[in-house]
Amino acid sequence: QIENEYGPVEWEIRAPGKAYTAWAAKMAVGLNTGVPWVMCKQDDAPDPVIDTCNGYYCENFTPNKNYKPKMWTENWSGWYTEYGGAVPKRPVEDIAYSVTRFIQNGGSFVNYYMYHGGTNFGRTYSGLFIATSYDYDA
Repeated sequence: QIENEYGPVEWEIRAPGKAYTAWAAKMAVGLNTGVPWVMCKQDDAPDPVIDTCNGYYCENFTPNKNYKPKMWTENWSGWYTEYGGAVPKRPVEDIAYSVTRFIQNGGSFVNYYMYHGGTNFGRTYSGLFIATSYDYDA
């Protein structure tokens, strides 16, 4: 994975963001690793980089080129938890249904994110009062 959800930033800052995306892709591909590279939520991922979907539902996602695989890199089981707030939960039936729809519509890869917990000890999250846990309802 080269970048994670940089697309919205790129669209906000325009030309410098597009230049960074092109540079990052060229740098990664130039390493000649022999493995595919992905950019998550990057509609303009340059060839041969694969753009992917992140979110609760990706059945309608279409890669930016029809010869690229349809990949779902973050199928969320929950969401950020605010201190003192309710823990967002997603029913397992909804996860199973969304995966079924994705595969039915040509999906080829699903990554369940985050199903195992973790944290950012000594760090903070960029959002106000967001817990640093990475368990996403694990």
